Amino acid sequence: MYCLDTNIIVNYLRGDKQTIFKINELNEDCELFVTPLTLCELYRGAYLSKDSEIKVRLIKEFIGSFVLLEFNEKVSLEYGKEYSRLKKLGKITENIDLMIACFAKTNNLILVTRNKKHFENIGIKIESW
Repeated sequence: MYCLDTNIIVNYLRGDKQTIFKINELNEDCELFVTPLTLCELYRGAYLSKDSEIKVRLIKEFIGSFVLLEFNEKVSLEYGKEYSRLKKLGKITENIDLMIACFAKTNNLILVTRNKKHFENIGIKIESW
């Protein structure tokens, strides 16, 4: 089971053939997940664009075929623990990336991203497309 990072979905929506093929292929065999934070980032980008109505509609249509993960206490606890651990190691990760990673970790999902470096110190399974 896979959790898609924002950059993977953006590539899909921009028509990246490799990403489209991979998502369509996986969507036939397993559930794909997104976090509420990813959704926030997508909508932020959509509303900053010139053709925001079209972008928002595309995101809504696209996200409808995925499972939206819940922000719950388990994810919050994992975030606090990981933030503390990384801070002590001097390896701070951007808050949103760390939260996305905690969603993947607590739900035992493989995080798919093109920014593998952002997630290397968190101890999750990562795939880069």
